[in-house]
Amino acid sequence: MGSADAILLSAGPGELRLAVMAGDRPLEFLIDRGDGNPGDVVLGRVLSVNRALDAAFIDIGEPIAGFLSPAGPAAEGQPLLVQVTAAARGAKGAELTRAVSLAGQVIAYTPARAGLNVSRRIVEDEERARLSAVLKPVLTAGEGVVVRTQAAGAEADALLAELDALRRRWQAIEAARAVATPPARLYVPHPLTRLLAEHPGITRVVVDSPVLLAEIRPLFAAAELRRDAFDDVAEDLDAALDSRVPLPGGGALIIESAAALTVIDIDSGGGSALDANLAAVPEIARQLRLRGVAGHIILDIIPLRDRRALGRIVEALRQAVAADPTPTHVIGTTPLGLVEMTRERRRPTLAETMLEATPARRSADSLGLDALRALLREADTRPGARLALAASPEVVTALRRRPAALAQAADRLGRPLTLKEQPGLDLPQVIEDRP
Repeated sequence: MGSADAILLSAGPGELRLAVMAGDRPLEFLIDRGDGNPGDVVLGRVLSVNRALDAAFIDIGEPIAGFLSPAGPAAEGQPLLVQVTAAARGAKGAELTRAVSLAGQVIAYTPARAGLNVSRRIVEDEERARLSAVLKPVLTAGEGVVVRTQAAGAEADALLAELDALRRRWQAIEAARAVATPPARLYVPHPLTRLLAEHPGITRVVVDSPVLLAEIRPLFAAAELRRDAFDDVAEDLDAALDSRVPLPGGGALIIESAAALTVIDIDSGGGSALDANLAAVPEIARQLRLRGVAGHIILDIIPLRDRRALGRIVEALRQAVAADPTPTHVIGTTPLGLVEMTRERRRPTLAETMLEATPARRSADSLGLDALRALLREADTRPGARLALAASPEVVTALRRRPAALAQAADRLGRPLTLKEQPGLDLPQVIEDRP
């Protein structure tokens, strides 16, 4: 899987779609509909404080209160400046912090957390010293800077210019805070800004409308216009919503998510179990990013008898997810041979954004057999009535696959049972059997 080098953007009413690309393959999709996202700075209002949890619930203008922990010296009704660290999902509100951090391309500005911190991934002592020498003398009391990995090799003027821009952004937030009534969003980073900060290797940004181009140019001066920019990845977006992912050689990944975790099952397409598992690893790493899968992940691999072979799978996974900008950890294996993983949750998954959460429902067989019971109960209360059963084609088909059940019902009725297909009928209905 190559490194991210381009971002495609497509604007629609109420929605902005973004695809992070590596060559002609999408690595990540982001669907932005204007809801709260990581990086938003909000003047909230404390709804309640739970001292036992050292947590506070904050009204940030969303249907579900945000969760702040640790709460610190918060009191009910108090206005509080917070930043979203993880977006709301399902019945869980957004996760919040008091420690506001404004991200730039090469540094992050921490106005309330003093000091200079240089990324550990910048390992050369000389470069670390150079970056410190540029930035440390210009920091004022109380403010701080995190020097990101992307700062390695950056010119001093570029570092100072970005620091100045982030300071001005903070001053604008403070000015808005002084006159705002909570809850109020004081700063909302553009989704492209967030992706550019996460992917420092981006060299192209392509948009599909002139209006969007004018909006994007201040963020990425070399942005290009191509009206069919998103057409090439439309099928990839649809495929990323399917639970089945075909693999070379005839195998597949089956990806199913619940509230607490995501389970990925490897279906073998032939060959040895070890080879099939290893062949699936790169696609697993890609699908985690593409779908925005987060939280606890269980990988149900094709069983292996050799523990050393299982170790090879775990190590291959660790290498495959190493390039993921979202922290992803391969924990190890369970006694049953399942592989445990975690991926940091920052925003709702692609499925949570685009798919309806379908509740469990009765099978066609269950609906049909329940309907036979209901029909017989009604027949007992209405002797002589000619009753029939109307049901969806799926339920009628399920009943016809059970001729013994239909024969038993007909025997109770004393005559053959009429089934009438009615497309679109959610639940079967007992009706009058009219010719």
